[in-house]
Amino acid sequence: MKAAPHSAALSNTWCDTPERYGLISRLLHWLTALLVLTQFFVVAMWRVFGETSVTFMLSRLAPHGAIGLLLLIITLVRLTWWFSQRGQRPPQPQTIRGRLARGVHGLFYVLLVLISGLGLIRNYAGGWPLKVYGIEVIPGAENDIPALMLPADLLHSPLSWLLLLLVTGHIVMAIAHKRLPRMTKAALITKHF
Repeated sequence: MKAAPHSAALSNTWCDTPERYGLISRLLHWLTALLVLTQFFVVAMWRVFGETSVTFMLSRLAPHGAIGLLLLIITLVRLTWWFSQRGQRPPQPQTIRGRLARGVHGLFYVLLVLISGLGLIRNYAGGWPLKVYGIEVIPGAENDIPALMLPADLLHSPLSWLLLLLVTGHIVMAIAHKRLPRMTKAALITKHF
């Protein structure tokens, strides 16, 4: 049985097609970008200005641990959505550039999960509860756990800076290869909608 034109238009708006990414993919992409850039902005402000009323305010508005937890959740949702849409997404060219783009995108997912996971482990192992706007969502360990803190301390920051480097390259390449419209153009709404 054929889908009604209205439901087909709605499906084409929300889901990916070989020509463009759907609304869900684009929302998840830009939400991830906003959260990642927020994390780096707040960290950069702390490194440049230290403890000031402005940096404390930024930390209260965008708590590092809470944003990291949200990034982990959104990344897992994105992976699930990617898996459900994998056969209908815009294809990457079967060239070295296309394979490199696929590899970098895969590395983004790995880094987002690792960085967020390491941050959560470091928080827990240090005995610090993770609070999201005053509500404890993950308790801290009763005693410090150095065996968990050490790898998290060693890897969290360097992997974060690697992510920033890759994000910068991703933006440059998306602009240079005119790929931004795939993630910025609104889906066309047909006359049946």
